[in-house]
Amino acid sequence: MKHRWLIGDWHPGDPEEDPETGNYDLQQLEAKLKQDFGGDLWRVWDADVSVPGAGLAAGYTKNAAGRYVLSAVMLVGDAITADVLRKVPVAALENSINISATQVREEVDKLPPLRREPGMDPADFARLVAEHYRTWNKAVPHPAGAMAADAGVSVGTVHNWIREARLLKLLPPAKRGKAM
Repeated sequence: MKHRWLIGDWHPGDPEEDPETGNYDLQQLEAKLKQDFGGDLWRVWDADVSVPGAGLAAGYTKNAAGRYVLSAVMLVGDAITADVLRKVPVAALENSINISATQVREEVDKLPPLRREPGMDPADFARLVAEHYRTWNKAVPHPAGAMAADAGVSVGTVHNWIREARLLKLLPPAKRGKAM
């Protein structure tokens, strides 16, 4: 798929176009999208890479927690149907941009392992849970799931740990309907 659909006033033969493929440089496309539509960051994928039958561009803005959230989606294809729209991997788009952007794995690895040691003070463990939660929250929409997978425990167990941290006011109250 040629990327001219995103360019506006650029035309074939302009210096930004690759003469061999006829496509524009993706970094230039992303910069143009940011300039035209705003947001903090844009990513462009070729046809069939993320959504079968369509080219995809995604715009992101940073929320108060420092995590990128999806704020715009642009699909271009021969026919954008309801089936094509259902194939837009919204959670994967957010997760991939945040994990690579914040390098959360490195941050988590710097923290002590998330496990309750025998004789550990409950308040100390709750502080550790809060640290892990805040670190994962920067990168993923559901930090409890990521924490559970990383620690090798059930999500229910992590939810109990988070509830304890909230009761001690180490984390803000939960917002109904959205992990925070």
